[in-house]
Amino acid sequence: MDIRDFTMDLFSLAGRNAVVTGGNTGLGQAFTLALAKAGADVFVPSVVRDDGSTRALVEDEGRRYESLEVDITAPGAPARIVADCVGRLGSLDILVNSAGVCPLAEVLEFGREKWDATVAVNLTAAFEMAYEAAKVMVPQGHGKIINICSLFSYLGGRWSSAYAATKHGLAGFTKAYCDELAEHGIQVNGIAPGYY
Repeated sequence: MDIRDFTMDLFSLAGRNAVVTGGNTGLGQAFTLALAKAGADVFVPSVVRDDGSTRALVEDEGRRYESLEVDITAPGAPARIVADCVGRLGSLDILVNSAGVCPLAEVLEFGREKWDATVAVNLTAAFEMAYEAAKVMVPQGHGKIINICSLFSYLGGRWSSAYAATKHGLAGFTKAYCDELAEHGIQVNGIAPGYY
């Protein structure tokens, strides 16, 4: 047996279904592909319409790709996303909160409108997605919630006060959900990618 096959068997997600917010571009697309390579079917809600490349990457792995063009900050969107995933794929086993924005501006140029928009995507939508996913995962007794934090979860950063604040908040939220949901068989982790 090839060592790569052995490794993939250890991390097999065969029979699992995942939601990856923002999964059509950047790191989100990489997470979508990684899940498909591991055997999961993937549901991608995104404000960015798939140009066909994400679907092709997933289907080339022999996995199923479903998508929903949606603004995850819209009222009711997270509940709709979870319901659509379960309706189309049959279950929700993994949530990757990957959607995020990072508007750059100096402190005196960064007003309330930019602040609120950043908090809405990076923190509030992640909370609402995790909350809706947990409502499905707790009764089934298993699940994974992966929040994409950042180095800015632990550092400050010039021109990115709202981004740093939301990523600090997301790291704290991740720890709290981890403590609370573990007893239900749900693993909650944060990943803090560096610069890419």
